[in-house]
Formats: sequence, C-alpha cells, structure tokens
Amino acid sequence: MKIKAIFLALSIGARVGVSQGFINLDFESATIMTIHNPGGDTYTAMVPGWSVNTPNYVNGDPNSIPYNDIALDSAAVNLEGTNSPYEPAIQGMYSIFLQGGTMFAPTTNGASIWQTAQIPATARSIIYWGNALQVSFAGQMLSFGAIGSGSNYTIYGADISAFAGQTGELLFREPWESSGFLDNIQFSSSSIPEPSALGLVALGSLLFGFRRREGSRP
Repeated sequence: MKIKAIFLALSIGARVGVSQGFINLDFESATIMTIHNPGGDTYTAMVPGWSVNTPNYVNGDPNSIPYNDIALDSAAVNLEGTNSPYEPAIQGMYSIFLQGGTMFAPTTNGASIWQTAQIPATARSIIYWGNALQVSFAGQMLSFGAIGSGSNYTIYGADISAFAGQTGELLFREPWESSGFLDNIQFSSSSIPEPSALGLVALGSLLFGFRRREGSRP
C-alpha cells in the first residue's frame, strides 16, 4: 500500500538543500557519450559526484559506466535511461541499476556506488527510491525500512540524525546474487515514522476506504 501522506511530509517542504556537500542525488546530471565501433555504436555514461567499484567501466576510466546496458554475470553499475531496452529508469531521465553478480561470478564483492561529502546539519532522515540495498555512512550501516511505494519501486527511509553535519562516505551496495535500482536520494528535516505509526496510517486508510464503500451503497 502506498503511504502517500508520510512520503509527502518527508519530501515536500521538509527537504533539506544538498548544497552543503552531496551532489547529483537523482543522477540527472549524467553525461552520455557515444563510442563508435565497427559492429555498432555503444554508449557510456559519466555520473558526476559518484565513484563505483566494479570492473565494467569503459575507456579506461573507473567512473565511466555502461549506459542502457546490463551485465550477464559479473558485478556491474549501470546507468539506465527511460529508453533502456533492459531496465528503464524508475524516475526522471536516469536511474542507477546495481548488479551484484550471479552464481557464475563467485569471486565478486557485489556492486557499489558512493561519494564522500557532508550531511546537512538539519537532516534527520534519508530517503531513496528503488530496491532493498545495503547502505552505510562512514562505515556504519543504516537501517532502512519501506515507507511507501510506486508502480515499480519502493520508497525506503532511515534515521540519519546521528550523523547530521558530519562528513563521510555514503555508500549504496548490492551484494552478490542480488540486483536493484537506486534513485531520488533525499535528505529531510523530518523524522522517519516508527513502524507502529506506519501501521496506523495504513489501518486508517483501510478504514476510510471501507467507510466510503459502505456509504456509497444504495
């Protein structure tokens, strides 16, 4: 069930500016380049602000990653656009697709994307859209929970208040034999609701819908 009220409270009006450090949190500032090959053109992308750990970069640049492509078995960080034939972007023009590697690539350490900067001093929570990922800041794992959903993604949120104003590495990782999207990362000055509060909102929505149906009967 979509918990729209909570997500709107977190993302509209409560969003904290990211000018204090982290950049390109929605990956919309990507640069796409064309590589002309005898067998056909291929495409690569630069994603400003972010570093990656996988060997699927191109042109000898460790931060140049495939665009509108996916790996077969190896770990990979890919930029997917709305026109991707494999995994279309879930929001805006671009999304990151992380592939941790399959059983046929047993030596992989998964796929990661990260940047080092300062968390806004007033931030109390962090949100992202996509799939379940391992997320850490300054080496400390963050505990994310689902707070809403879209047609093809989940909205995850975690308490970041203990790290407000600190500088460190924000890392998103997909482990071996897993894959998932990442997009629309946000810092918010609102707290993430407790699980009990999420349950009450969901129950309230159900009761409201039930009463509307009862009231509409002839």
